[in-house]
Amino acid sequence: MGPWPMPCWTRRDCPARRRESQGGRARRLPCRRRMRRRPLRRRLRAGPRQRGSAVASDLSYFIPHHGRPKVSLCIPESFNLYVCPPSCVRRVSIRALRNDTRGAMGFLFLTEADVATGAYEHAVAEAVAEALTTLERPPRAFFIHLNCIDDFLGTDEDALLDELRARFPGLGFAVVHMNPIAADRGLSTGLRIHDRLYSMLQPTSHRDSAVNLVGTFADIGGDCELFEVMRAWGVREVRQLFSCADFEAYRRLASSRLNVVLAHIGSYAAENMERRLGIPRVDAPVSYDLDEIGRQYRAIGSALGQAGGVVDGTCSQEGRAFEGRQAPSSAADDEAARLLAQAEGAAWDAVARAREALGDTPVIVDSSAAMRPFALAKALAGYGFSVCAVFALHEKDDDAEERAWVAAQVPGIAVVRGESYEGILDLGLPADAVCIGFDCAYLLKARRFVDVQKDEGLFGYQAVRRLMRLMEAALDGDTVWE
Repeated sequence: MGPWPMPCWTRRDCPARRRESQGGRARRLPCRRRMRRRPLRRRLRAGPRQRGSAVASDLSYFIPHHGRPKVSLCIPESFNLYVCPPSCVRRVSIRALRNDTRGAMGFLFLTEADVATGAYEHAVAEAVAEALTTLERPPRAFFIHLNCIDDFLGTDEDALLDELRARFPGLGFAVVHMNPIAADRGLSTGLRIHDRLYSMLQPTSHRDSAVNLVGTFADIGGDCELFEVMRAWGVREVRQLFSCADFEAYRRLASSRLNVVLAHIGSYAAENMERRLGIPRVDAPVSYDLDEIGRQYRAIGSALGQAGGVVDGTCSQEGRAFEGRQAPSSAADDEAARLLAQAEGAAWDAVARAREALGDTPVIVDSSAAMRPFALAKALAGYGFSVCAVFALHEKDDDAEERAWVAAQVPGIAVVRGESYEGILDLGLPADAVCIGFDCAYLLKARRFVDVQKDEGLFGYQAVRRLMRLMEAALDGDTVWE
């Protein structure tokens, strides 16, 4: 197990660069090495290119986010073991150096002999043993990361996990597949990885009053009304994966009474937690529509009531029958209603102030700012803002309904996508627009920049209040781009 990856394999001898022979001819993947730093990168497309077709049709725009830290979500007291050719983990190792997380990962490099014989599967156990004996604090859980080469190797995941669990009882193990080449097929890599983060939780006979927030990577700000409303409903603790201090705190996630899914990336994990652990879920993705926010809070409150309002009690194996103190009193419901009404009123006031301040100033919405950019555009258009474009460079299926609404109800809104190379070259968008998100602001070199990243730190009425304040502040902004 090496500490850091060796230099990139050459084009000729990198097994990850080759595919199975099809029709007697071997096909190669396009070279990532040469295009890594280019803002324009080639995309794989099925079928041969038609004669005379534009080269631009095979290009998509890539925007570098210099200076923004890249941090991977992980569970405490865990170790990440990457099993792949050396060239495949250069980014991971550089990120570990920058974030000073070197003690939490290691690399088992594959040789051509490993690929030919499959001997690497037994070497994984030896690498785990080495980590347990050499690290100052032995890990309690291991994530085995298999790169896209595994699509050709066909690792027996179940057999590998059985071997590891038998040799190292009491430790948690999970296999994570990372395949950016097939990112557009089936479950996305993000959905699969997020599910694996919760896969080590075990069913429990105890169910407490806590609620899990699933799908979020950053702490929701203390100015959010969610926590006070939860307390009024009898929830003693709101748990989040990244806030777990140790492995025992992570295991307590399995005792929570409800999962609230704040982003689509957590939906598959919550679905499996409901099936395996009996924890019901409510989908409440971050929204900037005040009516939708109200519906989300009603759904959360209803789910907590249906769960029996247990503060400390037990549940059946299926997690359905609860014993203990019953649902919150009417006084608690009244307090929650008062808090929500107060938060909603403050949000409407913030919308009115921002609407008056911006007037007819054009607004551009970006998928780097909101996980559902079309939902954000729909909400802003409904408030009367002059939304002129949506940058959907990271478009998701969970935004499809709002995308159709924008196309039907506000046809004047331009939609810019990553594969639309010609559109990026000639946008024709106003230079004085308020740009919500890094990508559109960077492309347009906009001085009016609203720095919001993937809805981080936002939820409920607080999300609307904070966005409105940032939009107002951006009017006087003078962002300078290099």
